[in-house]
Amino acid sequence: MSANTDTGPASARFFYGWLVLIAASIQGFLGVGMVISGFLVFFLPIQSDIDINAASMSLVIGLAWAVSGVVAVPAGWVSDKFGTRKLVLYGGIITGLGLIMLSYSQSYWHLLLFYSGIVSVGRVGALSPTLLTVVNQWFVRRKPLAMAVLSTSFVAGAASVVPILAIGNTQIGWRLTILSCGVIFAIVSVIVAAVLRNKPEDMGLFPDGDSVSSEADRPVSPLTTNEPQYTVRQALMTQAFWLLLIGLVVRVSVADGVIIHQIPMLVWRGIEEQTAAYYLSFMFLIAIPLRFGLGIMGGYVSIRLILFTGMAVGSIATALMYMIAGTEIAIVFVLGLAIVEGIATTNWLAVGQYFGRRHFGTLVGIMTISHCFGSLIFPYISGWIFDATQSYDLVLLITAPLFMFGGLAFLMAKKPVWNRQER
Repeated sequence: MSANTDTGPASARFFYGWLVLIAASIQGFLGVGMVISGFLVFFLPIQSDIDINAASMSLVIGLAWAVSGVVAVPAGWVSDKFGTRKLVLYGGIITGLGLIMLSYSQSYWHLLLFYSGIVSVGRVGALSPTLLTVVNQWFVRRKPLAMAVLSTSFVAGAASVVPILAIGNTQIGWRLTILSCGVIFAIVSVIVAAVLRNKPEDMGLFPDGDSVSSEADRPVSPLTTNEPQYTVRQALMTQAFWLLLIGLVVRVSVADGVIIHQIPMLVWRGIEEQTAAYYLSFMFLIAIPLRFGLGIMGGYVSIRLILFTGMAVGSIATALMYMIAGTEIAIVFVLGLAIVEGIATTNWLAVGQYFGRRHFGTLVGIMTISHCFGSLIFPYISGWIFDATQSYDLVLLITAPLFMFGGLAFLMAKKPVWNRQER
């Protein structure tokens, strides 16, 4: 008897969606830790070794996110249309090979080709929006929990892997450390792809592990009653989509710009380089319970309020970093950034709750391409400002009001009313 006709209690059977969530979380843990956040550890060593300025190094990282954004739109469409397994498999292998080639870089153009090009293309398939899409397919009622777990794995990877990479950079150098990351990530991606399944319906299952009998007896909740299934066109015609997009672009672009420069910014404030790397790890460590807790809270409390509050706290912390001299205020600044990172779960949860599962990957892809161009521009401008002034004061002065602006956009993004007849 197929799983979707089993009349026994759903709780008595193991739901394969949990295995999908575990596999996706492992992939996200290592991918973000090694490929995205972990790469920031190598900002100053690569800059010194290749002999480039801060703006040029910022361009390498920012361009990588911009390229990922461009690729995210077709990747999101492919994941919606054909599934996620092959994207994770091929994306992980491409990313691993790109990191291996990156470890042999001898010039600035090598950095652009290997990291901004090959790695950035591969990581779209291996990480986001692919992992977000597959988890969104498997859960409806438990979506806040599932998204919280996945999003927490991203920041947990950053918190755990960054200090290891910092030690590796000190002990064996950035080249061998990056090469090791490439080999490990490629192998793990092959294993994860073997476990993933595109959606529960492909296995004769329902989302959340419900059976036919439990489907009829589901408890009423905002996530299961009249679940929205917007088309891409319908979603783009809502005011909520554009307000969420504005808030997302500001949150990710500005936060990424600051986080990319966090280690050199703290060094500028008088903190030693390796200690600054630990500060970065501490930021991601604090973001772990924040992402999980705020993700769960998003099922009970207004998502708009959570997003606004997080952005407002980030704005205040950045303003204090600008106004108060010394190294002690750096802790407040790092905590503020951790809160901005912590609301990421609710950001994507809002997209899933507002517009449904049907075209989630495509919508995330559209949003990703939008914020990735901001992630190219703001880090580069921040590096250019430092090269020109030997100070990050102006960067902090610009960042604080931008965080508040993004928070207000989130606050105004009310959930659109879904009418089943629109289908």
